[in-house]
Amino acid sequence: MNAARKLVRRQRRLVHRVGRRLEQTKVAVPADVQSVVRRGDEERTDLDIEPVWAQVERLYGAGLHPAIALCVRHRGRVVLDRTIGHLDNQPGAVEPGAVATPDSLFSLFSASKILTAVVVHALIEDGVMDLDQRMVDVLPEMDRHGKDAIRLRHLLNHTAGIPNVPAGLDPEQALRTGKVDLALLADLVPTHAPGVDVAYHPITSWLLIAEMVERITGKDLRDQLESRILGPLGFDALTYGVAPDHVDRVAKHAYTGPKLPAVLDRIFERTIGAGTDLMELTNTPEFLTGVHPSANVIGTAREASRFMELLLRGGELDGVRVLQEATIRRALTDLTPRQLDSTFGLPMQYGLGTMMGGWFSLFGLGTSGSYGHLGLSNVVVYADPRRDISVAFLNTGKPVIAPGMLHWAATLQRIVLAARRAA
Repeated sequence: MNAARKLVRRQRRLVHRVGRRLEQTKVAVPADVQSVVRRGDEERTDLDIEPVWAQVERLYGAGLHPAIALCVRHRGRVVLDRTIGHLDNQPGAVEPGAVATPDSLFSLFSASKILTAVVVHALIEDGVMDLDQRMVDVLPEMDRHGKDAIRLRHLLNHTAGIPNVPAGLDPEQALRTGKVDLALLADLVPTHAPGVDVAYHPITSWLLIAEMVERITGKDLRDQLESRILGPLGFDALTYGVAPDHVDRVAKHAYTGPKLPAVLDRIFERTIGAGTDLMELTNTPEFLTGVHPSANVIGTAREASRFMELLLRGGELDGVRVLQEATIRRALTDLTPRQLDSTFGLPMQYGLGTMMGGWFSLFGLGTSGSYGHLGLSNVVVYADPRRDISVAFLNTGKPVIAPGMLHWAATLQRIVLAARRAA
């Protein structure tokens, strides 16, 4: 009996400590939530979108996100485009910053990988790159420890076998510059043969892809993305980084969760080289203005959902075709098996640059056929062909794991339920 009482007391103390930590990391939420809601231009729709937005307001009320932006397109039309919160409202702040608007800029974090992959697919379509070309034929210094078998497709679909960062990597330098000394990556010993196992690569393979693009074309990813894809389509608020005079338009990120469980902390350290302290780095002008292939595409939710609409429409928007349908089809149908991801420890399936939906996925229940990407830690962009929707759900709090995350998952499910599924 004494042992049982001690266990109960210990559990209560733990719950109390976690509760105090959560309160300390929450952001201030105004009593009048409507005072920090802003709407963009929304077209009339038969979708029941108000329950979706009501769920977003509940998520905001949990105090996990200084700002949230959500844009949903249905059948090509913007039916929901709203923001809530402040651009800069760190936990404990006395005076929050300006109210976010649909013109405010948000970082996509790892959802940036989709844009990097699209650049690669465009170059493949142009005959400049090839899915089966060996990495070492472009980057000969990487020809060590059996990495000669890694091909471009393996770098895109998280099967290259080098998910972990090298021990000598300086995460601050990598996040600020988007580059790393290739000699460090050359020393990596693959965890498995390429193409055999899926293991999410947060940064390693994408740094290598960026270097391959630059060596082959003589231009960096931003130049390629803007000239080949974004420019012809008239995008003006979506690319790697921002101009220095636009830094203040970018919503600032904040860690808003309890201390990470040891297992998650180890994953962060192993694959990124840093824990939750990296949040401060992502608010620096260097990160916000640079080119980071897997982490710093910045834009409005409206433009991010439009990019997913480009994929949903097979490479053409507003009568302008920038990619062939066959190119998009290959990227979304050349899939890994759905299997236990060695990094996440969860069942995952990848296309050539995308995370794939399923009956249970990051995009909600019953989202088979959907594709998109998660970004640190609650950012989601995706397209759902069966419901004819493209979604950008951007936010600035980084709770990773917290009770209020249930409101986040419920928001995604509300979107799924609102959009009628095609027969």
